[in-house]
Amino acid sequence: MAVRHHIKVLVVDDDPQVCKTVGKILQENNYQVQTYTQPRQALQAVRKTPFDIALIDIKMPDVNGVELVEKIRGEDDRVAALVMTAFPDVQSAAETMRLGARDYITKPFSAEQLLAAIERIAQELGLIYTNEHELNRLIGQRIRQERLKQSLTLRQLSERSELTTSQLSQVELGKNAASVWALARISGALGKQLCELIGGL
Repeated sequence: MAVRHHIKVLVVDDDPQVCKTVGKILQENNYQVQTYTQPRQALQAVRKTPFDIALIDIKMPDVNGVELVEKIRGEDDRVAALVMTAFPDVQSAAETMRLGARDYITKPFSAEQLLAAIERIAQELGLIYTNEHELNRLIGQRIRQERLKQSLTLRQLSERSELTTSQLSQVELGKNAASVWALARISGALGKQLCELIGGL
């Protein structure tokens, strides 16, 4: 199961209902969220909290979204900005991209569209990972599938990898975290690069 609870998202929109709805959707999907209807308050929050992603409305009074993207990235250039707009405007979209926004999403958007956009950015930033127990299970499953595909018994894989059948069995069942050294031995014994064996998990 992918872990997201460590990902901090800043939401800035002058419409309180948008902040409430977006905040609820993200919280229900395990993101840490802070919402602001005032751009200046959001900027102060960025000075105190290291956010990962900022979801910013383009059309706001006082400070518009383009300016806010620039100011936020001026405070912390690691923040990935995702711009919301009810009026798709090629010029403003291009300007926010030039200033460092990752993408933009057009209002009204569904919860699925919002989550897909946030997830895409989080994946690009390497922020989403699998919890350790689940990762061990997936690695074990991948090794077992590859071994069976090659019609190898545990004993044969043991002889090739110089690991005991007991060690291999524990790894395949996901009960023990295999060391990088052990995974390298197993992948070599299966005729695979380690990155091929565990890629995409």
